[in-house]
Amino acid sequence: MNDVQTCLLSMYNDIAAVLDAHGFRYYALYGTAIGTVRHNGFIPWDNDIDLGVWAEDLPAVMDALESDLDKERYYVHDPTADTHPHVMLRTEDMEKGLGSEQTPFIDIFPIERYPEGRFRRAVSFAAVWGLHIWVTALNRVRPLAVHRMLSWIPAGHMRLAELMPEEGSRTTAIYTTAFAKELFPADWYGTPVRHRFEDTEIPLPEKWDLLLTAEFGDYMTPPPEDQRTGAKGFPLSVLKDYIMEKRGIDCRRIRRRRFICRRRGCSSRGRRR
Repeated sequence: MNDVQTCLLSMYNDIAAVLDAHGFRYYALYGTAIGTVRHNGFIPWDNDIDLGVWAEDLPAVMDALESDLDKERYYVHDPTADTHPHVMLRTEDMEKGLGSEQTPFIDIFPIERYPEGRFRRAVSFAAVWGLHIWVTALNRVRPLAVHRMLSWIPAGHMRLAELMPEEGSRTTAIYTTAFAKELFPADWYGTPVRHRFEDTEIPLPEKWDLLLTAEFGDYMTPPPEDQRTGAKGFPLSVLKDYIMEKRGIDCRRIRRRRFICRRRGCSSRGRRR
């Protein structure tokens, strides 16, 4: 493992301990799931961790992380303009108000349950895409005064989660810019299956082979050398909200959150993907 992956693994262990203690279901997703199955750990050129939790659990998940994680190590970020929480390592660049492509981060994606029936699902899609347009526009607002003025608006994504069906729905999606391609049966996630991940374990979706094949095709074959790239740094909204908090502006009325690790001992200088 490189330095970034070592820090990520430490962060994951802290987060997993909280999630396990509270009995939440969570899953390795995307590149993290591929790395788990193909490499028993990180994809060698990967520099983040992707986790998924059920959307109806997200408020309780974030409350538990905020309450149980070491507040001296983690900065709680309540984004005013983004689609899902992250856990991020705090670096000197963050303290100076700069961004860094090498800042380790963990994505936490809410897995939504979508209504059965073509019409109801279409209405849900329209609502989510409307929200996506809104948060994208807000994320481009640079003046902090305007950003503060708009931050009182309740988190639409969390409100949508409250309106979505829960255990009865057989269809799921993850709210990302590509979520329309990610409609899968809910039972593909099912009961988490623990699998070796470096020197620890990470939960995979119950039917991880079906899920990864549907998403990536032949996921066991590594891509060509020129396509082996990783994440490109954290969203601007992280830095905006961090600066706002330093100025005494309360961003925590929005319920979607991130965590930034405060521990200075973890290096942020790892290999690029």
